[in-house]
Amino acid sequence: MSWRERFEARGSALCIGLDPVAARLPAGLGLFDFCAEVIELTAEWAACYKPNVAFFEREGPAGVEAFAKLLALLRERGIPSIADVKRGDIGSTAEAYAAAYFDGPFDADAITVNPSLGLDTVQPFVKAAQLHERGILLLLRTSNPGAPQFQDVWEQGLVEAISAQPAFGAVVGATDPEVGGRLRAALPETFFLVPGFGAQGGSDLAPFFDSTGRGAVVSSSRAILFAGERERLPWQDAVRTAARSAWEAIEEARSK
Repeated sequence: MSWRERFEARGSALCIGLDPVAARLPAGLGLFDFCAEVIELTAEWAACYKPNVAFFEREGPAGVEAFAKLLALLRERGIPSIADVKRGDIGSTAEAYAAAYFDGPFDADAITVNPSLGLDTVQPFVKAAQLHERGILLLLRTSNPGAPQFQDVWEQGLVEAISAQPAFGAVVGATDPEVGGRLRAALPETFFLVPGFGAQGGSDLAPFFDSTGRGAVVSSSRAILFAGERERLPWQDAVRTAARSAWEAIEEARSK
C-alpha cells in the first residue's frame, strides 16, 4: 500500500493536529498522556494525526521523547501520521533528517518539508521516501497572512516539481480557497495537507478536494485539543464533540 493509500484507507479526511501547549493541558497530564488520550477519544473520525514538533521541543528532552512515543503509538495502532517538522537543509544534513523521520526514531508516514533552499535539498528526502514508501509534503502555500510574499514567486516551479514526483504532496492552507482551487486545478492528482481549518478561520474546503471528494486531509488542531476551554463540558467530551463536528464539516465539503 502506498503512503497516500494508507491515508485514504481510513475513509476520513480529518487530520487532527497534536499541538499540546503544556500550560493549557488538563491538570495532571503530560504531553504524551494528553495526546494519547486525544487519539483514543477521536480515532473513529480521524484519517491521521499530525504532531507538531515545536510543541514537543519546547519542553526539552522529555518533550522530544513524548514526540517519538506518539509516533510509535500511531504506528502500532495502524493510524497514519504526519510529522510536522518543516525540515529543509543541504546535503548530509538533509540525509540525516530523512533518516530520522523515515524508519528512524521519529518514524512517520509523511513529513512536511520546506523546499525554499532548492529542490536539490529535497532529493535526500525523496530517496528515503521511495525506499520506505513514505510521503513528502512540500510547503506550497501556507496558511499565514504573509504567505504570498515569497510563495507566489516559486509557485509555478514547485507545481511542476510536485506533479512530476509521486512521493510529493503539497501543503496548501485552507485560509485562501481561491488559491486552493487554483492549485487543485494545477495539481489534480496530488495529495494535499490543508492546514488552517478551525482556529485560523479556514471554512470553504470544497476547492481543496479532487473531483471525487478525495485527495486531501484537512487539519484542525487547537479547535479540537482545547475545545474544553470554551465549552462547559468535561474536556474529554468537548474534544470528542469538536472532532465529530470537524469531521461532519469536512464530509459536507467533500460531497460538494
